[in-house]
Amino acid sequence: MKRIIAKSTAVLCAAALFAVPVCAEDVSCVLPSGITVGEFGSALEKLENDINTPFASAEVGIFGGGEILYTGYFGKTDIENDIPADGNSVYEWGSISKTFVWVSAMQLWERGQLDLDADIRTYLPEGFFQHLSFDEPITFMNLMNHNAGWQETIRPVETKDENAVLPLKEALQACEPAQIHRPGEVTAYSNYGAALAGYVVECVSGTDYCDYVHKNILEPLRMSHTSVDPTHSDNPWVQEQRRKLKCYTADALSEKMTYLGHCLNYIMPYPAGAVTGTLADMMIYGQALVNDDAPLFRDPETQKLLLTGTSFWGSSDIPNSCHGFWAEEYGVRTYGHSGATNAGQANLLFDPVSKTGLAVMINEPNGNPFMYAVPELVFGRLTPDRFAAGGTADTKLTGYYTVSRSTYRGLFRFMPYLTALSLDEPAYDIGNGVYLIGDETGMQMLSDKTYPDGSKALGYGSMELIRDDAYIAELLLLTLYAVFAAAAIYFIRIKRKLKKHKRSEPYSGSAVMTAGNVALAVSVLAWIGSYVAYSAGNGGLLYPVGAVFGAVQMICAAVSAVSAVGGIVSLAAGKNKTRPHRYILNCAVNIIAVTAVAYFEMYMFWYC
Repeated sequence: MKRIIAKSTAVLCAAALFAVPVCAEDVSCVLPSGITVGEFGSALEKLENDINTPFASAEVGIFGGGEILYTGYFGKTDIENDIPADGNSVYEWGSISKTFVWVSAMQLWERGQLDLDADIRTYLPEGFFQHLSFDEPITFMNLMNHNAGWQETIRPVETKDENAVLPLKEALQACEPAQIHRPGEVTAYSNYGAALAGYVVECVSGTDYCDYVHKNILEPLRMSHTSVDPTHSDNPWVQEQRRKLKCYTADALSEKMTYLGHCLNYIMPYPAGAVTGTLADMMIYGQALVNDDAPLFRDPETQKLLLTGTSFWGSSDIPNSCHGFWAEEYGVRTYGHSGATNAGQANLLFDPVSKTGLAVMINEPNGNPFMYAVPELVFGRLTPDRFAAGGTADTKLTGYYTVSRSTYRGLFRFMPYLTALSLDEPAYDIGNGVYLIGDETGMQMLSDKTYPDGSKALGYGSMELIRDDAYIAELLLLTLYAVFAAAAIYFIRIKRKLKKHKRSEPYSGSAVMTAGNVALAVSVLAWIGSYVAYSAGNGGLLYPVGAVFGAVQMICAAVSAVSAVGGIVSLAAGKNKTRPHRYILNCAVNIIAVTAVAYFEMYMFWYC
């Protein structure tokens, strides 16, 4: 569990290869963490001097109200050509893009054009959805809180071909995921839901979403170095600068950077993650959100409402989501959003009380030190006494959990079980079903949750950890399915060799049993192949490809079922009495195969 909360000491000891900080004159200005801006700059310099881990580049900015307190450009955006990060470098903001949707929605709400509690189908074209499972209304608030009920889509959402980018409506309909929960029941972070919210903004305003954001956010704030369109064609300067950015990942063994290319993948449901721009523009945006004059809204009260809780931890008044902005607890409460794409990561956090904010952008999709170390330097570290929970962690959180943000229906139902978490953690109980776990390297908040069917979960920010008491049995089934397939391939080879050397012993049902072995082997290869195809397809599987894998699984399951029945019939008939174990084993193996395919729904290619 510590892997999801710890910011390791090794990470805290890493930093930039090169840094060119430009700070405000008042370096004595105190940050919410208690250190001064000058001390913050010194801390980054110390990290630079102590560096043991290579990294590509990062840009860090701190603002305080209307002032820029610190700007730091670290490393290189193009290592091969020795091009350093600077004020003209652009980075992909990833899911910070979603906050533009939420701001846009609150602007429309303020004008009386959008009801956050109305069924969004009243704003969408008739018959827009194809995969809804429940009749309950889906409200815009459900989209903001990521609890509209959708699982992760298995359809492609990105393309490397600029000319293949679909219009927003078509892109959303092409990747519509299955709705597997009733609206409001389960929090599961959804790129689809956020992009859909952007399309609702488009439908309500009668303006293309990209044009709406330019007119109502970028232009009023004079953010001239930011693009919204997935191809960046709405801002030629950004488009040119983005094509210069290169992406890397650190190789800890060789202590060198691995070049990943330009990583230009165009996000088709683009409101969820396509914004690209400079550090300066990100700070302008953050400053607007802590400005008491609320330049993005007609009434400052709307901005205050934007940052009030719409979902909470447990039964407490500690906010989790605030109209789409996430509330994160450090030494103080912050609001904002992080983002990640194939090209890098970004983070925007701010404290409306002190008016202090942080912007970080990097060109490493797997992260680098700044994404972990810098926020606590600015906002302080979360500790139990922040919520009057001193003393010892005398509560225990245990069990196996799967993550709600995954695929629970269809071809990839197995995925949650491959990323399940085992909890055996001491926790601080801070009341109202809310807990803190972790140590001095970092703490994470969790909260109790009970679903309408009585099953248990733990709230975990933008997702939930669903308790799975059957996890060991499910994992065993999946393991036996794979192991028996390997054994089946081995037995097929042995049988062929014996037959070749005329040493094989004929017995009743031999052909049917061999067919079962072949079916199991093919089934597992199809299972692995479907995931490989999914990973290679820009995180998605085309419907025809999924149909092929699904059909193969149906055929294999049918053959395995026939093989199992054949073995039972032969055993019942008393044939080959000297070696009944071969029939018993054959039945067991084929029953495992059929059970695995059925339970993990490997044949259900139609679920998106």
